[in-house]
Amino acid sequence: ERDEAVEESDNEYRVDINTAAKAELTKLPGIGEVIAGRIIAYRKEVGPFRTVNDLRKVKGISSKKFEQIKNLVAVKE
Repeated sequence: ERDEAVEESDNEYRVDINTAAKAELTKLPGIGEVIAGRIIAYRKEVGPFRTVNDLRKVKGISSKKFEQIKNLVAVKE
């Protein structure tokens, strides 16, 4: 039921992982200052995320954590 609500709002409430500031990233469940910093560092070092799945390449984002946030984030074009 909850997933349907997320799909209805689609990208409206999703955090764009390519543009989000640390403050925005830390609002995601399980993402603190350190991991938010790693997400930003990844963007600077590797370039923009191509898909949401690329978040798995960031140190500290486990499969469990990825499952918690994957429907809350987006890679907008």
